[in-house]
Amino acid sequence: MLLVLYRHKEKAMPVFYSPTGNCEIWEQKPDGYITQEEWDMARAAEEAAAEAQRAAEEAAAEAERLAEYNKPENARVRKYAEINEGCQAALAALTATYPDRELLTFERQEREARALLAGDSAADVTHITAIAQGRGIPVEELAQKIIAKADAFALASGALIGQRQWYEDALESLGPDATTAQIEDITVSYSAAAVATQEATDGDSSALPGAGGSAS
Repeated sequence: MLLVLYRHKEKAMPVFYSPTGNCEIWEQKPDGYITQEEWDMARAAEEAAAEAQRAAEEAAAEAERLAEYNKPENARVRKYAEINEGCQAALAALTATYPDRELLTFERQEREARALLAGDSAADVTHITAIAQGRGIPVEELAQKIIAKADAFALASGALIGQRQWYEDALESLGPDATTAQIEDITVSYSAAAVATQEATDGDSSALPGAGGSAS
């Protein structure tokens, strides 16, 4: 941008902008030139228009993103993930206080404990025998503790798995033409304590957590 500045007899000369945008000083406004005020107003209008364009483009992009996000097929994928991830987290919470390596021995502990309590003298119970010695309790007492915990885990995990399958059934029962609102209306929330409700209703699935689209 060309800028020509000078003083005439110690008096500031007015500034004008040429049609090509050059800032020049003239004693009088040449034809086709604009004043500083007009220039500032034009620039402000251009900036406002550019900002409005940017806002419109961002709004259009967000609308497109939301339209894709809210498609029923995408809502269904998210709901399946929510159902499965929720169950996984609830199941993991049941054994959260045990180290991973110890978890790997649970199946063997239960097998040895049941064999011992069943009176199978030929059964290998070396693992639970070593655990009992480490804890300083009789192996028979340890076996009873192991079986009690194994049964409790089976009950609790079974309740959670049953809830997961209920949610999956509820989602699939909506059919392929389900709307996003119908899919999102299925509220997923897991509780191992729900097994008591299931037993009390003698297997009535309508009373399971999740009936009516929600669980507590």
